[in-house]
Formats: sequence, structure tokens, C-alpha cells
Amino acid sequence: MDSAQLLDRAPRHIDLRQAERFITGKRVMITGAGGTIGSELSRQVANFAPSELTLVDNSEFNLYEIDLEIRGRYPDLSMRSVLVDVCREAHLKRLFEKSAPHVVLHAAAFKHVPIVENNLAPAALTNILGAKNVFDTAIEFGAEAVTFISTDKAVNPTSFMGATKRVAELYAQALDIAQTGTRFTTVRFGNVLGSTGSVAPLFQRQIAQGGPITVTHKDVQRFFMTTREAVQLVLEAASLCDESNRVMTHDGRIFVLDMGEPVRIVTLAERMISAAGLRPHEDIEIVYTGLRPGEKLFEEVFHDLERLVRTGVEGILLASPSMIDLPLLEPRLEEIIGYAVDGDADALAGAVNHLVPEFRVTPNTKEQISTPSDRARHAD
Repeated sequence: MDSAQLLDRAPRHIDLRQAERFITGKRVMITGAGGTIGSELSRQVANFAPSELTLVDNSEFNLYEIDLEIRGRYPDLSMRSVLVDVCREAHLKRLFEKSAPHVVLHAAAFKHVPIVENNLAPAALTNILGAKNVFDTAIEFGAEAVTFISTDKAVNPTSFMGATKRVAELYAQALDIAQTGTRFTTVRFGNVLGSTGSVAPLFQRQIAQGGPITVTHKDVQRFFMTTREAVQLVLEAASLCDESNRVMTHDGRIFVLDMGEPVRIVTLAERMISAAGLRPHEDIEIVYTGLRPGEKLFEEVFHDLERLVRTGVEGILLASPSMIDLPLLEPRLEEIIGYAVDGDADALAGAVNHLVPEFRVTPNTKEQISTPSDRARHAD
């Protein structure tokens, strides 16, 4: 079953001439290059003939897969594939020194809500410290532009994953306003069909096994895009902050991708069952399992207080979310990172809540760990 049938809408047709002009001849770095979004970014960027492409990931197998594919399709492209954990600042600095990217596309993140809810410290290290390291290093080595890929879950977050992405958004916004060398763009979008950990591959496996299909709640709904649509819109949004284009630069605004109407997850399940030649609720049962910690019934792509601005490009809007000045933000970030390094989940959740007050810490937002620093703190 193709994506248009699943989404019940035609795929977007996006004019990428501006994005191509933005990328062609530039040195481009993609973090999280082996993930669903990162790998599609790698394909589309490679097609625009950058002068050099640097693929970064901390998964050896994922990096191997995308490296093999890109080298096979673009044998003349100058590229490097590097195993780097974005939490390791010294490693990043050596990489930036070698590759000197003009454009950085930051997709590396932990994104699976239930897993993150049970692993707060590692998620905060990757999603907050990792983003900070990439952004700071991009500025230090003179990158022209950084695009940060965020999520609709950063809006009024009920999950720790969404809250960490909102913290990274705040830092990207503050940097964009505070300095004039590197331009920072943040792009929000929702669920990507077929991405790692998404419902569509899960439903396919469950249908192949004869069911049942598991849905958390009968009313749960999500915004969906195809991987190709999402990445094309990311590149188009990134190109809008090119100096030659002069669209909303250095004001900390966030690009919001228009994903159409949300889709009920149970409707998606029914469409997939029917596409397999089976009858929903008869041949394949649908079972409701209850919302998991951190999950919402529906997601929002912008906050009620955010003013939306048209960009003149179909499918892309600008949001004007609240911001925090860099001098106020930096000590709070250091506090969050300190708790994450120590593995102090309770203090970490509280510090994130302090910075993102719309994030509500729940009893489920805990990490079942005990570290030496935890025990020493409790012993005092």
C-alpha cells in the first residue's frame, strides 16, 4: 500500500530549486546520518552535488549502510563517514576541523517516547548536550548555517523526549539571536511513515503474524508525512535562511511543516489491514492497550501563543515561540547537563521542567537507575 493511500492525500510536490542552490558546491555535514531522516537527507543532499558530504553517526551498522548506498550511487562525490558520538565534544571538534562544513543538518537524537521515558539521562545527554556540542562547534569553526530537526512533541510536551527537544530548540533560538556568524534554523514536523519505531512497520509485522494489531487508544491521532516529503521540506526550510534569500534570518523563529490533517491511528490500522486483503475487526483484531507514559491523544505543531507567519513557500510556516536570552539560558543548560552526566533522574526531570514549565513531570517520568553520585547525594 503506497503512502498516499495511507495518508488519504496526495504527496506534496515541492519545488527544490532554492534548496539545490543552497546545497550545491557547499561542504555539508549530517549528524544522525544513518537514521530514517538522516539517511534520506543524505540521499537528497548527495543528489544536489555538494562539494563534500560528511556523514556522522554513532551506529556502525547504520553508518555502513548509508555509506555503501551513497558511494554506490554517487561514486564521484567527495565524502567521509565518521563514527562520532555527538556527546563527545573533543571528537566533534576534530571532525569539524577536518571537514569545515558550510552547512550542518543536525538529525541525531533519541526519539522513541516510551524508551526515553525510562532512560532520562542518556536521552538528555544526546538530545540536549549533543545538540549543544554540535551547535557550539559549528559556531567555533565558522559554519554558515545549522538546521536543527525537531518534533511536534516539543510543543506542550508531556513526554521527556519532547521536553528535551524543546530545550534544544531554545538553545538554537538563543544562538540565532545572539550572534551573527552562523544562522540557526529549527524545523518541526510530526511522525514519519515507515521510520524506525513508527507504527506502520509494527502494524505490517502484526498483520503478517495474523494479528492482533495493538493501538494505544481508539481516539489517538497523529500528523504523518512520508520520509521524502519531510526531508524535502527540511531542505527547503533550511534554504529559506540563505543570506541571498533574506527570509526571517536571525530572529529565532521556528519553521513548522504543514502536514495536513491528523490521521487516527486506528484508521491507519484499518487501511493497512484492508490493503492486505483482509477485513478489519474480523480477520485481524484491533486491541486497545492504553496510552503509554508521556504519550498524548493528539500532537500539536505549534503552541497556542505562537503566531504563525506565511513564508511564501507552500507547506512551510513560521512560528514565533517564546525565547530565553542566552545569558539566562546557559546556566540552566549546564545544570541539566550536570544532572544528566551524574544520572540523577529526579533532579534532571525537575531541571527540565524548570526550563520548560509546560512540561509536567509525572510519576512515570523516572529512570530506574542508581549511580555512585546518587548514593553519595542521598547519604548526605
